[in-house]
Amino acid sequence: MTESSKLLREGRKDELWTKHCGYVNLSTEDFMSIQKRLLREQLQLLGKSKIGRSIMGDTIPQTVDEFRAQVPFTIYDDYARLLEHRDESVLPVKPHVWARTSGRTSTKGPKWVPYPKKMYDRLGDAVIGAMLMSSCEYPGDVKLEVNDKFLLSTAPPPYTSGYISHSTQDQLDVRFLPSLEEGEKMDYGSRVALGFKMAMREGLDYFMGLASVLARMGEQFEQQSGNTKPSKDLLNPLVLWRLLRALIVTKVQNRNMLPKDLWQLKGIMSGGTDTDIYRDKIEYYWGFKPLEGYASTEAGNLAMQSWNFKGMTFFPDAAFFEFIPLDEYLKNQEDPTYNPKTLLYDELEVGVYELVFTNFYGGIFLRYRIGDFFEVISLGDKEINSSLPQLTFYSRINDIIDIGNFARFTERDIWKAIETAKLPYADWVVRKETLNSHPQLHVYIEPKPGAEISVEAAKQKIDQNLGVQVSEYEDLKATFGYDPLKVSLLPVGAFSRYMSAQVEAGADLAHIKPPHMQPSEVVLQRLQKIKD
Repeated sequence: MTESSKLLREGRKDELWTKHCGYVNLSTEDFMSIQKRLLREQLQLLGKSKIGRSIMGDTIPQTVDEFRAQVPFTIYDDYARLLEHRDESVLPVKPHVWARTSGRTSTKGPKWVPYPKKMYDRLGDAVIGAMLMSSCEYPGDVKLEVNDKFLLSTAPPPYTSGYISHSTQDQLDVRFLPSLEEGEKMDYGSRVALGFKMAMREGLDYFMGLASVLARMGEQFEQQSGNTKPSKDLLNPLVLWRLLRALIVTKVQNRNMLPKDLWQLKGIMSGGTDTDIYRDKIEYYWGFKPLEGYASTEAGNLAMQSWNFKGMTFFPDAAFFEFIPLDEYLKNQEDPTYNPKTLLYDELEVGVYELVFTNFYGGIFLRYRIGDFFEVISLGDKEINSSLPQLTFYSRINDIIDIGNFARFTERDIWKAIETAKLPYADWVVRKETLNSHPQLHVYIEPKPGAEISVEAAKQKIDQNLGVQVSEYEDLKATFGYDPLKVSLLPVGAFSRYMSAQVEAGADLAHIKPPHMQPSEVVLQRLQKIKD
């Protein structure tokens, strides 16, 4: 029995809360003390390994200043040759599991990442904290119970999200619907459908997954709620009672049935660019705001929101954090030989930064530039009694479109502008293109089946919303004297047929759906050529 499971079973809820959520109330001095201690331990481990010496050389840094001066920034390609065949002899610690990414950002195919046991355990530790934070009404309010039920909506191992589910089950007595063993043998759609079927009988307590998936589930549920057909499942008294109770609520409120009418969830956990986009929709459909977290394959769970659903706080024991200020990043972009300065967590000020991290616990990545930007929105939060910097995810580096070195547009900026326009759209992509020697944003939108979208009306709404999302947008138009936005429609069904073709071709998980930002000319042509 793990420590967390034991604390829960013995009713020691205060200790459980402190173990998983107490980091929020650390002083900046205590936060940095943990960071520096774990970094020293990590450098001693790495210094004895072939992969560590390949980056650091033979001299192990003894202080944080020596570390930052001596060790270069790294990317995955710096490790790829030694990791390609998953040779454990080059590692500082024997891996408990090997996780992989999609390969979208690796020139050698999938990126394989060794997870020592402690790094693997931290995956589940962070989820327990998220379960506590997402369901509480005040700090210390523990709603967790033994055998709480999760809808299984994560990818199977060796993807990191699959290991997050496994580590959570290892750390705490939770039940996945369907079980991990059964669900991971099924395709995604069948797994989720079975999970909902089981949840009708057994109930549902928590959801963890992508915000766009949860919003889409709620939307489909609302659309199909009036088409319930008789089935043998309705003979189950628990299913029948759940359905009748929901019907009474919807009749009284004169609306279609929503998921929140069937299940009174305790909490919802999500991550990714789309969490902020779909936050209100998810609360409407499911009755709860999603608690946002940030994770990566190369480091695991690194940060999450607190119970007030505002900024994210980084975990002091997840990795050693450095932050490259935006102006330093831009200098490095202009001159690749320039070595950008970094700030530590206790040196942050309000602004935008590129994240750099170093693994703890025998992980392998040193001063790793993963390619993600964060925005510091405040240097503490009185609501949660925290003096630690509060951050939000800003953008992937590759997902920023710069127009005229004047205005920068992130995926979230454009997504929010489209979503706020309340267009009946299925999906979208955007490219930076040139028209009459002027750079412009070209947004391609696929309408939902049976829906009509006026290009001119859509352009007008998106244009107005971009002015709200990006403060420099109106100045861009006024300064350069041209319209930087163009909107075009894609054929209905373009995205679904593109993804079906990718699945049939055996594409990797992350290559099935085209990227929103800057799809290649080949991808765009395929979307445009798909006809009903």
